[in-house]
Amino acid sequence: MMQQRMFPCNVAGMPSSAALRKRCQALGLFLALLVATCVLADGMKDFDNRREGTNVHPNALEDFTLLGVHRNFESFPKNANLHVRFFLPQLPGNPKREVSVEAAEIQDSFHYFMQSKASIQWKDGNWNIFEPWPTKDVIDGLGIQADNLGVLVKYQIANKLPVYLPADVYQNKGQSGKHTYTFHLLTGQDLQSLEISVTNIAGTEMKLPKLELKCPRNLHPNCKLYAAGDTLAFDLDMSPLSEGEYYLKLVGHAPRTSTQTSLDIALYHRPNWSDGH
Repeated sequence: MMQQRMFPCNVAGMPSSAALRKRCQALGLFLALLVATCVLADGMKDFDNRREGTNVHPNALEDFTLLGVHRNFESFPKNANLHVRFFLPQLPGNPKREVSVEAAEIQDSFHYFMQSKASIQWKDGNWNIFEPWPTKDVIDGLGIQADNLGVLVKYQIANKLPVYLPADVYQNKGQSGKHTYTFHLLTGQDLQSLEISVTNIAGTEMKLPKLELKCPRNLHPNCKLYAAGDTLAFDLDMSPLSEGEYYLKLVGHAPRTSTQTSLDIALYHRPNWSDGH
């Protein structure tokens, strides 16, 4: 017959009550962090027209990450009901394409993300409005400010480059008088300068004012315009151009090296004067 042996609490090698408390506290902290991580990893909520919440972002930085393409972005208070307006072009042959409206923080703090549902029926060759998007559902609870929100609207055909559609983001209905597009990006490398050029679908460079951002290399040869992980923004006036698809080429130059970083952005331009918007 097996006999159960009982050990006294003060047997050598057994942890003391103080040590056990410390271990329990450490275990409790670990479990709390684990739970928080799980919530962060699966913090998306399901709404009628979108999924919205927090998710896990990849740590590795690309040369550039596009965060927002805005035609007009109105500031908004808490408890606002946001609308996103954009023009969706009619394409020859009506190819199958995926259209999405997405939003994320410009300066990432909470891993916020919003994406429209694929079930939404959009109108080709017309202005579309994504709504409703109440800030009380997620944005207000996270404390995200209007100036830290980037919105991307795009369509994509199979494995082709996504085509971005400049968005109006607003609370109250109104017309945009703005003639420039604002681009928000994240750089994965230190940058000393950034050049932006625009070509049409045939590859011809457009005659727009030269846009080059740079730090004073003549005074500080190793200066940095942006450090890796910084966000940046620039405005681009495409109002003189006719309606159609265009390509932006971003070329960044890193300090102390000839290495370049680059990003190609496909954009559909709908002039303000074309229909009064």
